Amino acid sequence: MNRLLVVILTMMLSVVSTSISAAEELFDTKAAEKHIEQGITFLKAKNFDAAIKEFDEASVILPDAESYYYLGYAYYLKGRSGDTESRKRSLEYFDKVYEIDPNFSPTRYKPGETEMMETKKPPKQESATPPASPKPEQPAQPALPEQPAQPGQPEQPGQPAQPAPQAEQPRM
Repeated sequence: MNRLLVVILTMMLSVVSTSISAAEELFDTKAAEKHIEQGITFLKAKNFDAAIKEFDEASVILPDAESYYYLGYAYYLKGRSGDTESRKRSLEYFDKVYEIDPNFSPTRYKPGETEMMETKKPPKQESATPPASPKPEQPAQPALPEQPAQPGQPEQPGQPAQPAPQAEQPRM
């Protein structure tokens, strides 16, 4: 009887403790977000070591694809200066990102897009001549099949194809 009572009490306590811990957050997402935002600020300022520190802290608090992506990206940017160890680490973190979420795409800061827009914009030049006015559209004409050249006749493009005369078969 005592054993049964102990088992029942143990089960009740485990159910209560499970429901309490389920109500608590598993990860401190707010703290991780702060580290990611601070890291992005450092990335924009090209302070890669400080950005790496922030993203590393975010990945410890919340080991998700986003924190590893930004950590890998910070190492990638640092490695562009010739630091081969940083380049290797960036690849490791990028691999980890796509192991966690194969469809991951950054949403907060997409540095590649903004850098490409800044570097590839041609300078505006004002021209002295006004832009050409568009020509009115001409109605489309149906394409005619080409007529195969007959022996002794030159090809005439644009003429409808006529069936080639069939040779008569000998009668038996």
